[in-house]
Amino acid sequence: MPEVRTVVLRHLAPDGSATFASDARSAKMAALTAGGWLELCLWRPEVGLQLRLLGRAQVHRFDDHAVAVWTALPLDTRELFASPAPGSPLRDAPATEAAGPESGDRPPATFAAVRLTPRRCDRLELGPPLRRRIWTLDEDRWRSEDVVP
Repeated sequence: MPEVRTVVLRHLAPDGSATFASDARSAKMAALTAGGWLELCLWRPEVGLQLRLLGRAQVHRFDDHAVAVWTALPLDTRELFASPAPGSPLRDAPATEAAGPESGDRPPATFAAVRLTPRRCDRLELGPPLRRRIWTLDEDRWRSEDVVP
């Protein structure tokens, strides 16, 4: 059964690929490695723009992409990866140990970077005027169509 997950977008590349960080022990990661497909909904309220990206997810652990995402994270976010696994009962969880500067530039085993490579992009501009365009990747060519919002 698909589940909605809220993530913090860490990087949006010129090619449209989107990257977020996740705890490698989370249920989200198990679902991604089982199916590989993912849809993200991005909202930019200051410009009234919604993007929905559908594509294949690649999980990065211990490679250059994972290291780049890890080193760009604020220290307080890095510390989250030293806590018990997401979804662990609080009564069983020991106190969080800080993953401070001693964690260095290499991500811990609990860290994963996930990159979505889009096959479809649905752009909705909440104008005025309202505009919506959908891009779909067929083989190696993008095609687009304006649709009713």
